[in-house]
Amino acid sequence: YGTVIDEYSMGATSCKIVNRFIPPNTCAVYEGIWCIRSQESTNLLGLTVMDARNNQWRVELRSGKDCSIVWKSVLPIQFGDCEITILPNEEWVIVNSCGIRLIQIANQKVKAAVEYERELKNAVGIGKSYFAIRTKNTVEIHRMKQLK
Repeated sequence: YGTVIDEYSMGATSCKIVNRFIPPNTCAVYEGIWCIRSQESTNLLGLTVMDARNNQWRVELRSGKDCSIVWKSVLPIQFGDCEITILPNEEWVIVNSCGIRLIQIANQKVKAAVEYERELKNAVGIGKSYFAIRTKNTVEIHRMKQLK
């Protein structure tokens, strides 16, 4: 384990590495980054990280500028994997793939944790109004509540 994160500058005709983050700056050598997403509006990276010594999952929010940790929290996930997805309003959702938990993150806090009725695979926000969840056998689209 011990995941390396490479940052690239993408040009019209070229791709050039501009930065490399290596353990222990990304995670410990006994950990692995499972999923990483970029939230452009906040310049934050959302990561799910698994500790291979005890199969404990955590979520981290990191600076998109220098990869420094802004916030982290241990996740109540007992089995399966953890994906992270961007939601509107600068929120995140953790999807316990091959499990049944959804965990919503807002303002660098766990906002909600729910158990879904079917085995989850992954999820994605669609615009500012919808959220799609892929389960083992279905794709389900939910309308999100709008902030007033």
